[in-house]
Amino acid sequence: MSEFLQNAGAGLQAPGWLALLLLALVPLLVRGHAAFPYPSILRLPEDELSLWIERVWRWAGALAVAAMAVALSGPYWGEQQLEKVGRGAHVMIVLDRSASMNDSFADSAKHDSESKMAAARRVLQSFVRQSREDLLGMVTFSTSPILAAPLGGDREAVLAALRATEAGGMGFTAVARGLGMALDYFEGRPVTGARAILLVSDGGAHLDVKTQDLLREMFHRQGASLYWVYLRSANGVSIKNAPEDEDLDAYPEHQLHDYFNSLGVSYRIYEAESPRAVEEALADIAELKNQPVKYYEAAARHDLSWIFYLLSLLCAAALFALHLTEVKRWRAV
Repeated sequence: MSEFLQNAGAGLQAPGWLALLLLALVPLLVRGHAAFPYPSILRLPEDELSLWIERVWRWAGALAVAAMAVALSGPYWGEQQLEKVGRGAHVMIVLDRSASMNDSFADSAKHDSESKMAAARRVLQSFVRQSREDLLGMVTFSTSPILAAPLGGDREAVLAALRATEAGGMGFTAVARGLGMALDYFEGRPVTGARAILLVSDGGAHLDVKTQDLLREMFHRQGASLYWVYLRSANGVSIKNAPEDEDLDAYPEHQLHDYFNSLGVSYRIYEAESPRAVEEALADIAELKNQPVKYYEAAARHDLSWIFYLLSLLCAAALFALHLTEVKRWRAV
């Protein structure tokens, strides 16, 4: 029975109230007839109508108590996880929250003074609202990574996390930690769609050999692609212009780009020098063709308490009506 209820999505919010069901036995077992000053009524014929009224009285009282106990326990049905299939990807957004994200773009003289963080937030909000059936999650990072929204179908959670970035960034650019936390959220999940890491950052980082090997192993184990939207600052270097080999250590952005190229997974970089370039980069990513995605959507539960409250009220009304028919006093004919 319990397995049937579970499969039907039925349950109780406060099952402790079911202990009151024991009180439903009181009307069935306790006799509360009024005593009349007559020595015996055994010689009187049985009144079938009165016997049936008494049975209805008792069962109506028991049902009223039982229905009230069930109503207080909060019954519901319909809480299920519905499996759906669409086209899209499992996308973890990794957003840079370092202090440099508050700066303007490289060609800010040609555009308004919108900061890189404001432009990234605005475009990512549009990206999340698109009518695709992606599973989305978000990690922000500066000195340390923070899970802003877990991977799932709740787009409002991701939008709320993006709105929270209005507070401004601080700290340094710990790219490896942000990527590691994002990849961890693919762990143990069935591969039901293309997996992608969307890195939105304006800077690079020097990664030691151990960190490089760890990230490479995580990318291969999770089968995730990597897309880097590089927001170039006014004083930032361009990925398009490769420096001399001996000067590579002075350009962490190029070092990071070269490392991503060596991962052995699908990787693409978008260098954005203006808010418009950010829009074009994310529009390109949004058009990527992905394999079918299976995802689960929670169905809203239906509260059934009102049915039992109504049943208890009807039983109480029946008891009151029967009470009006009760003989209060015998009179001699």
